[in-house]
Amino acid sequence: MTDAPARARARPRLTVVSACRDEAANVRPHYEELKAVLDRLPVDWTLLYVDDASADGTLGEIRALNAADPRVKTAVFSRPFGYHSALVAGLTLSDADLYAIMDVDGEEPPEMLARFHQEIAAGAATVYGIRSQRPEPRWLVFLRRLFYEINGRIADGPTRLWMSEFSMFTREVRDAILDNRTTFPFLRAELANVGLRMSGLDYVRRERRLGRSHYGLWGMARFAVGGFLSSSTLPLRAALYLSAAFAALYALAVPLLRLSLVGAGALASVLGFVFLLLTVPMLALYLARTYKNVTARPVFFLDRRSSLL
Repeated sequence: MTDAPARARARPRLTVVSACRDEAANVRPHYEELKAVLDRLPVDWTLLYVDDASADGTLGEIRALNAADPRVKTAVFSRPFGYHSALVAGLTLSDADLYAIMDVDGEEPPEMLARFHQEIAAGAATVYGIRSQRPEPRWLVFLRRLFYEINGRIADGPTRLWMSEFSMFTREVRDAILDNRTTFPFLRAELANVGLRMSGLDYVRRERRLGRSHYGLWGMARFAVGGFLSSSTLPLRAALYLSAAFAALYALAVPLLRLSLVGAGALASVLGFVFLLLTVPMLALYLARTYKNVTARPVFFLDRRSSLL
């Protein structure tokens, strides 16, 4: 007959990774909502807050939660490294059977984790949220749609449209994500790239609970560029396509327009300038990423004295 401790050890371990920066007002309500859901799941859970060098009282709030509930942990960055680096840190520093990613701002309903767990139990390796669109300016909705459509069409590998980082996945998927040694982690692309069974569930995105979002227009632009560079080499190949197209255009234009030697030289100069204007900036971005990946600096560094692991 199996004893109680053995049964307890047989329960899968779940780590919920939540990146946060200057979210002091949201940490406690996030924990309370999440705890109410996780306590009903057949798992032994840990909530790991990755503090991206917050400048407000975020760490103090997490420490207070840890004093009351040791299942609450925190990893504190030595300086701001960014959202995706925080997620990589959380996955790296936790030892579990299942992993979930959930933001602190209250936009993601915690009850979805129960549905995620059901899908995992039914055989899915990754379950992710498909966000509904909140009432937003039309131009912003248009830009979001444009990003997903372009990224889906030019990606070298599989992509998932309207996928969010809000997800749950197995240890096997987590290990595959961490095997990617890029210094520019982009979790959505890496989750899709694993290739094991995925399931997407629709959810209604709520309004931010409190505080101000750190994800403005500039952040969205950087996110979009990072998504394209992480999932596609088409811009690199486009240099070859453009050179062939410009060469053909030049070869046709010179005899058809009966250009003189001076005119042919001027046309060549214009086409060459346009070619460089279109290709050099993109090549520079890829070269910079290659340089960063070769130098292979860590994507995060911890303040061990402040962390509670």
